[in-house]
Amino acid sequence: MFHVELMSKSKKNKIMKATDHLVSESSFDIYWDNKTQCAWTDVEHLDSLDFYYESQDYISHHSPTQSLTQRLYFWARALMISYKYALLKKLIPPKSALLDMGCGTGSFLSFMKKKGYQVFGVEKNTNARRVCDENNIKVYPNEEVFSANRFDTITLWHVLEHLDAPKQRITSYNNLLKPKGVLVIAVPNFDSHDRVHYNEDWAALDVPRHLWHFTPKGIISMVEEVGLKLIKKRPLWLDVFYICYLSEKHRKNTFPLLRGLIKGCFFSFRSLFSAKHSSLVFVFRKQAPLR
Repeated sequence: MFHVELMSKSKKNKIMKATDHLVSESSFDIYWDNKTQCAWTDVEHLDSLDFYYESQDYISHHSPTQSLTQRLYFWARALMISYKYALLKKLIPPKSALLDMGCGTGSFLSFMKKKGYQVFGVEKNTNARRVCDENNIKVYPNEEVFSANRFDTITLWHVLEHLDAPKQRITSYNNLLKPKGVLVIAVPNFDSHDRVHYNEDWAALDVPRHLWHFTPKGIISMVEEVGLKLIKKRPLWLDVFYICYLSEKHRKNTFPLLRGLIKGCFFSFRSLFSAKHSSLVFVFRKQAPLR
């Protein structure tokens, strides 16, 4: 058995105060924890977080609209879904059982279902689950309905940073995986060039919805302690452009879309040599438990 400790939340090292630009305009302190190599958002009442997701601008819970920004977002998302499939198809054959945590309106699951996979999702948001139901995607409000050793693959596309107890959740997902199953985690990179550049205005901080801000070293250490092994790490190439665009908006700069595209190109070029991409995908494989 693998022993799981709670993620530490020491308030010894406050590194910034960030603003919620999406819903409330409230500010939240962010602290750095040297032991875990992660930062975290100080949220006083976690049970009040649902309020901060109730926005039409929270795109992952809504279907496409006609605004230029959202049309660009959904176009980029379609490209990234194909990229995700290309990443996974070499690891998991068709007809495999796949669970997508925080699946939103189910666009990734719909794509994978067409490719022949058995797909399931978990999503808290009622409106998003309704969209999934309309598209005949099986989605549940939590993962407790599933038995152990049920899935070949579990994916978390920009989900882990939203969870209060990530290490305990990873332990739960590990139990749901079949032997040698695959866990895929995509998160913003707190070590990225764009985060350093924008600092408290970096859109991927997304406080208070993002409770954790992971570095590659921190997330790999946390997941491997649970009993999985890193087998692949890849960038999400298009994320930097959207994040830079939103960050420029946060700074109230003129022509944010153009500025975001230019800076996205610049940071992408730098990352070719440093690997400090805006967002990263980590692929882990389940290991046999220690005896």
